Amino acid sequence: MMDLAAQGKQPDVLFWVGCAGSFDDRYKRVTRAMIKILHHTGTSFAVLGPEESCTGDPARRAGDEFTFQMQALMNIEVLNGYEIKTIVTACPHCFNTFKNEYPALGGN
Repeated sequence: MMDLAAQGKQPDVLFWVGCAGSFDDRYKRVTRAMIKILHHTGTSFAVLGPEESCTGDPARRAGDEFTFQMQALMNIEVLNGYEIKTIVTACPHCFNTFKNEYPALGGN
């Protein structure tokens, strides 16, 4: 994403890989399949790469509200900085967090 922004380009969507999609060997197949779908549909997309952090969902579910809020606010700042309009993810936990929890913290 950083490279596209430096060139003044904006992708149609941001693909949020998520923790499982990044680190779990079995779930990486889902990540690769999602990328194939995005390519097949001709969708212009980008990933945050090292700028992507956990959404904070596991921390909130474990009762660690402070860590959740810190991770969420950091992610919201990054996403707003890139003026991201559409996010797609294969992770149901990330989807739920973006849709139902980030708006209360200023996430769009």
